[in-house]
Amino acid sequence: MKRMKSKLFQTFTLALATVCAVHFALPATTHAQTAAIAAAADSTGLTVTSKAISVTKGKTTTIQVMYNGQKLDPTRATWSTSNSSVATVKDGVVTGKGTGTVFITVKYSGESIKIRTTVSNPDTLDANMTKASMKKGNEQTVRLTFNGKTLENNKASWTSSNTSVATVKNGVITAKANGTATIAAYYKNLFVLIDVSVESNTSGKLEANETKLKLDKGDKETIKLKYDDETLSGSKATWTTSKSSVATVDDGEVTAKGKGTAIITAKYKNDKVEIEVVVDGSGASDGKLEADTDELSMKKGDKKTIKLTYDDKKLTGSKATWKTSKSSVATVKDGVVTAKAKGTAIITAKYKSYEVEIEVTVKDSNSSGSLEAEDTSITIKKGKKDTIYLLYDDKSLKGSKATWSTSNSSVATVKDGVVTAKKTGTATITAKYKGDSVKIKVTVE
Repeated sequence: MKRMKSKLFQTFTLALATVCAVHFALPATTHAQTAAIAAAADSTGLTVTSKAISVTKGKTTTIQVMYNGQKLDPTRATWSTSNSSVATVKDGVVTGKGTGTVFITVKYSGESIKIRTTVSNPDTLDANMTKASMKKGNEQTVRLTFNGKTLENNKASWTSSNTSVATVKNGVITAKANGTATIAAYYKNLFVLIDVSVESNTSGKLEANETKLKLDKGDKETIKLKYDDETLSGSKATWTTSKSSVATVDDGEVTAKGKGTAIITAKYKNDKVEIEVVVDGSGASDGKLEADTDELSMKKGDKKTIKLTYDDKKLTGSKATWKTSKSSVATVKDGVVTAKAKGTAIITAKYKSYEVEIEVTVKDSNSSGSLEAEDTSITIKKGKKDTIYLLYDDKSLKGSKATWSTSNSSVATVKDGVVTAKKTGTATITAKYKGDSVKIKVTVE
């Protein structure tokens, strides 16, 4: 009897389990079918893996296209670019040509998609020197720039090929013994090399920044000295001229007196250096001082170098005399401008009797760049719509974040950048963001 009851209980339990499995499995099957249907719906039509891509100038990237959930052969679609000088496209392969932002358009079977494409310059790492001649026991600091901006030395990795000759820590090279070594700085898969030569410091060497000067009558030029690789004040040396009727010298400052040639000699300790001075007696020069820019826009803390030319030849920044109209905004040394605080300052470079001015505008370090629109003029047919795309600080800005207005709502209206053409005519659409604005002319046909 007990065996019969046990068997009946087992049979009942098995039946109950089967019923439960069938009952609860049905909703799971229904959910799976629903998900499949939703996925199929999402993949209908033309799609791309991303509507915003980036590529480095000179490099390529490929846009993957799907149609109705299936991979589409890119050669079957039509491709175009809004600016071929920035990026080109062929069969989905985008090539970076110049820096900026463009829109790549793909069309297939009556549908089209725009892909915002940003092209940037390849990363660069530079040092302020490639060679260094040092005396035993001296130190010298290497300064790095990454993509043209100052890079803190402790962010890079530093090595020396011969630590018995020269060591390095956070860019500070210490000369240990006679010989040569190569200092390397590494940052983000990039590197720079500095060849270091170390000599004993038993005897110094006197050097001048010029070996020959060409001056016009009345011109003044200062010769700068170094002894044992360190700056030497002109007043510490003894100066002489071979012909005072041609050129005189006072603590290194040479004054051109009359046409001819003279030899300026500087002596210090047991060393000397000679500089040939050639003077044109006409008193007039056809030289021209120019800077590579007449205005700079900087952020607080940034550094930028102004490059000069004189008489169409490169002029070292240290040869000119520099000054700033407002040192609290921007300072300058040998052409290197340092942004100190928000405001405007005038940097002046003077060489011989010529000078050039550069206007420097400094923004807060957390301020952004200007507001730009993809198009400054668009044409729309009556009843149609078109979207204006914005950039702020070279980055995509959602239309909903800007404030929009129209000069003539009977011709065209705008909301979050979407323009609706109402009737034939013209209107000006204005977008405003963070105190900046941009205008777009709209023509309705």
